[in-house]
Parts: sequence; structure tokens; C-alpha cells
Amino acid sequence: MKKKPTITLLILSILYGSMLFFLLGMTLRLVINLIYLRSFSLDYQDLFKTSAMSLIAGFAGGVGSWIFAKIDELKGRSPPPSDPD
Repeated sequence: MKKKPTITLLILSILYGSMLFFLLGMTLRLVINLIYLRSFSLDYQDLFKTSAMSLIAGFAGGVGSWIFAKIDELKGRSPPPSDPD
């Protein structure tokens, strides 16, 4: 049985996506700093920028997946064609 797309699942998917994008962004910032500056350095500006970008990406991904799940749910309810020829 498939789960229906609810508001709770929307919020959870936005939070999950945001956390994953934040971890990915911080990892990339640390690797880039290590390559170019030869040190692990982070400041509040890096944290703020990464958190803002991860919230935007998580929101877009969560809302997009929720909209596609709603479209699939509505397509499943449509009646089959009367003349299958």
C-alpha cells in the first residue's frame, strides 16, 4: 500500500532534504578550503550561506516531490478509457 502525500510528509521531506544538503555543503566547503587554503577553517558566514542554500534546495526538492506524488495520486483515481482501441 502506498502512502498518501500529506502535509506531514511534505514537512518531513523538506527537513530531510535540508539536512542532507547542509551536510553535503559543509563537506564540500571543508574539502575546498583544505585544497586551496591547506586548513580546515569555517566561520559564521560559511555556516549561514550553507544553511540558506540547503534550506532553499530542501524546500524545492520536498515541494517538487510532493507535487509529483499528488499528480500520481490523482492519475490513479482517473477512470480507465471506455474504448481501449
